[in-house]
Amino acid sequence: MNKTTSINRNLMVGLIAIIVFFVLQAAGVLTMGRYTEREVVEVARRNTVAQVDLADLSTMAQQIRRYEKEYFIYVNNADKRAQYQKEWTGTMEKITALLGRMRANTSNALSGDDVVRVGQWATAGEFYAAEMAKVFAEVNARASKMQEEVATAQATEPQAASLKGAKAKETAPAVESTRMLLTEEANDLIKAGKDRFSADLIKGVAETFAQKSQATLALTTVTNEGFSKMIYGVMATVLIGIGIGVYLLISLPKSVTEPIRNLTDMVDALSRGEPTKPVASIKVQEFKNLSAAVERMRIAQELMLQRLQKSR
Repeated sequence: MNKTTSINRNLMVGLIAIIVFFVLQAAGVLTMGRYTEREVVEVARRNTVAQVDLADLSTMAQQIRRYEKEYFIYVNNADKRAQYQKEWTGTMEKITALLGRMRANTSNALSGDDVVRVGQWATAGEFYAAEMAKVFAEVNARASKMQEEVATAQATEPQAASLKGAKAKETAPAVESTRMLLTEEANDLIKAGKDRFSADLIKGVAETFAQKSQATLALTTVTNEGFSKMIYGVMATVLIGIGIGVYLLISLPKSVTEPIRNLTDMVDALSRGEPTKPVASIKVQEFKNLSAAVERMRIAQELMLQRLQKSR
């Protein structure tokens, strides 16, 4: 069974296919735009917010370690000791507050793993603060006791000065027995806390900051890959569209040329009264009626010629 084709149908299918590919191009560009906004712009925003907090946390962590060292250096100086204790305490409060905000993650700048890591930093900070509080308590207790001993010694000096001979030696006040912590001793007391603080928080913050920086730099690669995919997609749809256009350019004229040539030859032969064969089957829908009309003309001419021959 011969399959009938239609110029209109082929043309319509080709045009629809080309339109579909244009729609696919637009959808691809739109998808890439949204992908860029979601995966690049949003990730860059989150990384930037996270890096700001991490930079602040790193700065304060370094500051608090410096205050700790200065505190131990001036442990025998009451004024400077009190000053650095105040600085240390204030900075630790800021660190605790910042870690709390980061764990809450209200800005959605951190991933789930990041939040877990921040929790570990907070635990290390709490341990460090507890150990440092013990040092403060020990130093303050010794300072208070030393002041009491000095006051006691000063109160007994007049009485000791009024005594003479052996009796004076027997009643003289004892030399103060309490002394302040040495720097090395204070460092030993805080060693566990500061080591954990440095290993978990300071080092962890530095590593996470580096990861965020690398992730931000990698966004250029993600963007380039995304645009490359979009370009490949557009090129593919363009090539397919060109292929469809070329196919229509070749097939449509061919589907018209052959039927017109056959019918033209048939009509030319009929006009000269030459005997002709039946009109060949036309496979193009638009020429079916014309083909049938020419076939009827051929049959009518053939019948007319037969009658003329009989009348002779």
